[in-house]
Amino acid sequence: MDLKKWKNELSTVLNGLCSEIRINDAVIDWVDIVIEQTGSSGKCPPHAHTWYEFNYVLSGQIQTRFMDKDIMIRKGEFFLIPPGMTHSHVYFKENPLEGVCLRWRFSPSVEQTDGASMDDGELRPSSDADGEQAASSLFHRLSLLKDWPPGAHHDHYGIQPLLLRLFEEAGAGCSTLYLQLLLVQFLEILASVRASHHPSAAKSAGATDALVRKVEIYLEDFQGEQLNVEELAASMHMSYGHLSRVYKQKTGRTIVEEMNRIRLTKACELLRKPSLLIKEVAEQSGFADIYYFSKAFKKKYGVSPQAYRKQGLAAAELEGL
Repeated sequence: MDLKKWKNELSTVLNGLCSEIRINDAVIDWVDIVIEQTGSSGKCPPHAHTWYEFNYVLSGQIQTRFMDKDIMIRKGEFFLIPPGMTHSHVYFKENPLEGVCLRWRFSPSVEQTDGASMDDGELRPSSDADGEQAASSLFHRLSLLKDWPPGAHHDHYGIQPLLLRLFEEAGAGCSTLYLQLLLVQFLEILASVRASHHPSAAKSAGATDALVRKVEIYLEDFQGEQLNVEELAASMHMSYGHLSRVYKQKTGRTIVEEMNRIRLTKACELLRKPSLLIKEVAEQSGFADIYYFSKAFKKKYGVSPQAYRKQGLAAAELEGL
């Protein structure tokens, strides 16, 4: 395993894999495939992404703060950060990190949405009784990753051999299609791990999980400027106080925080469109006040919307060189 050699020689090949892949009923958009070698101490401030980020520690260590808890991740361990989860990193010069970082997004293929309903970020078959269709849905299985628990996870699943195989095969000149299929195999491993622990994967999902799902569906579909939390609670036949307590207990965040997370995630996507003014991004994301939008955005991502846009455009230009 020669990470330095792979890092120098495979960057072009790995960048070439960063594109959309259509498999089954899912469209997987690979954002980044990076071999990491920090070599010095440093910090990465709190931030969140609109994509999934997976990190595997091959040697050394990294300390990551998931929301309000610091976790040390060491050799042979990995972590996954779903979209919207705030996190930060600390690197150590005396025990520098060497590892692999993969970033991706996914969506349902257009042709597969016919005859099915979109619900809480998942593709749900029209018939709830049709469990076989859900089980065969790659998009459905990948959607379980959005609830991946924060923290360090030991690799009991053969992830490291698969990642090393990816680099070895890339160095041997294997086809792009073959390498992309290895990446899909990697996602299938993660999905199978999450499915085995996911509370809603079983048909006997509890009433509390159903309540949380209903709240998040409501928030995803909400298009107004002012969220009426009393109306939301009334639609579920309970008081807002009880609803907010249950939701906070189950998810660790308030309903208003979840609403802002959804809106800010949408804002990040809109900021990739240079034709939109910052004011228009704020409005289309559900923020009536551009000043409140800018303040909320900077608090979550550490930079202003304008700076975030410039960083994204600069990164896109560098990738195009």
